[in-house]
Amino acid sequence: MNLDGTLSDEESIIKESLEEYCRKNVVPAYEGWIRERKFPRKLLKDLSQLIFGATVLPKGEGGLNEVTLGLLSETMGRYEVPVSAFLTMHFAKMLPLISDENTRKSYLDRYLSGELVLCGAFTEPGFGSDSASITTSAVPENKEFVINGEKAFVSSPGIADAHIISVRTSNVPDEKKHKGISLMIVEGGEQGVEPYEDENMASLFQGDFGRVRLNNVRIPSGNLIGGENEGFAILMNILGIQRVHVGLYAIGLAMGALEEAIEYARTRKVFGDYISKYEAISFRIAEDWSKLQSARMMAFKALAMSDSGIDNGAESSAVKGFGCEASFEAVSHALQTLGAAGYVKTSALERKFRASRGFLIGDGTPEVQKLIIARKLFGKNFAP
Repeated sequence: MNLDGTLSDEESIIKESLEEYCRKNVVPAYEGWIRERKFPRKLLKDLSQLIFGATVLPKGEGGLNEVTLGLLSETMGRYEVPVSAFLTMHFAKMLPLISDENTRKSYLDRYLSGELVLCGAFTEPGFGSDSASITTSAVPENKEFVINGEKAFVSSPGIADAHIISVRTSNVPDEKKHKGISLMIVEGGEQGVEPYEDENMASLFQGDFGRVRLNNVRIPSGNLIGGENEGFAILMNILGIQRVHVGLYAIGLAMGALEEAIEYARTRKVFGDYISKYEAISFRIAEDWSKLQSARMMAFKALAMSDSGIDNGAESSAVKGFGCEASFEAVSHALQTLGAAGYVKTSALERKFRASRGFLIGDGTPEVQKLIIARKLFGKNFAP
């Protein structure tokens, strides 16, 4: 992707392929999915053949760089591809890090065949943004780990086939608590795994948000992701780049909302004229569009930095914080443009409004992002 926003031939083909699929298979089916409240498994199979392999393959063997994946994240948001599928695409980046070769191959094969919905279970009832303070434990025993604890606000616990979870594998002093954390993959059907639903504001599918209890869950030691006690660094690296993709999904969602508001404003007449001619309407949408474009360019800069191996911590947090705030504001204004017509359950904007609000919470709130940026700018010794 060039600075002027133009795409390479490869990027255009990949993006257009996903757009064409979404127009034909997502848009017409969406209302039915909502009525059934059942995650569309066929969608996952289709996406696995279309784009999912690119997230786990090496760059020289068909894998895509982060900028191209960003185009896909934005497109998925534009067409409201279910978040469970979107997050599966990004959590899958951890599958090649599974320590046991056979286990790694098994999960990769299931993912590439569209048979694996992944969820991330990193938050706990008592710990949200403070990811290093978790208490869920994994104790080694006869080439296994025995896991006990509870994870909260988990994406798709009732839908996911497997959970990538953070656990404490070593007791260390508080000042080094991040050094005692590991990541593991746990099957949803393992004995002792108890997912349950917390229906959130934007829930579209049964069980797509909630918690997971882990009661003496035994998993092979080969289910470790990365090395033992090395999970925190892996998680921060994954979440750092994932924040940009979440921001782009939210931006895509908001741009779709603005398009709907613009079309409505060009056809709706009040007091004898189109409402688009009233500055209260058109200027507000113009400002939202400008903010979204700024966040979008910042997002692709952050992804380009990642592809070049440049530290992009501040940029990634800025995309997640500012980008998701701008997206929610844009969707809110789009709904306001439609007035009562947007404030009904049959309105796509009502659905987008609820969904966009969640992006201000998941993967780190704007307040946490500002803290990260401040520490990057001032240094930890001079920041909050």
